[in-house]
Amino acid sequence: MKGVYVLVIEVPEDKHLIIKALGDLLFVRGIWLYVGSAMGGGSTSLENRISRHFRKEKTVHWHIDALLRHSTNLRAAIWAKSTQSMECQVAKRFERMDEFNPGPKGFGASDCTNHCTSHLFYCNNSEKVQDLVSMIFTKLDLKPRITFDGSIMT
Repeated sequence: MKGVYVLVIEVPEDKHLIIKALGDLLFVRGIWLYVGSAMGGGSTSLENRISRHFRKEKTVHWHIDALLRHSTNLRAAIWAKSTQSMECQVAKRFERMDEFNPGPKGFGASDCTNHCTSHLFYCNNSEKVQDLVSMIFTKLDLKPRITFDGSIMT
């Protein structure tokens, strides 16, 4: 299955991380959202990509892997099937909303050709995060679904 997803990540306390190519970064306590996509098959399918994010043991390949391995809580993944890559469209919607602040420049977007600032966002209204993400997906004609453990039921 192909699609787009948003990881809902709790950072329980302010945290400095050094991430290759991005440098020394501060992640303040609160809820962060990471926008990703899975447009392949096998290990790069939507089911496998989301499941991988929920696993504790994994090789660090991407910026998000570095963040998830350092005392964060992956609360949920909100996802939708899509035959088109919608990652940047979702990120651009986050960029335009007052409820979200872009994370470190280039985080998750180092290969982005749509000039996204970041694919990681701090959420200023954590109580409404699921509703806000669902609203963005719906406005993009995506049917949002949610998983709390990494398993996807189609």
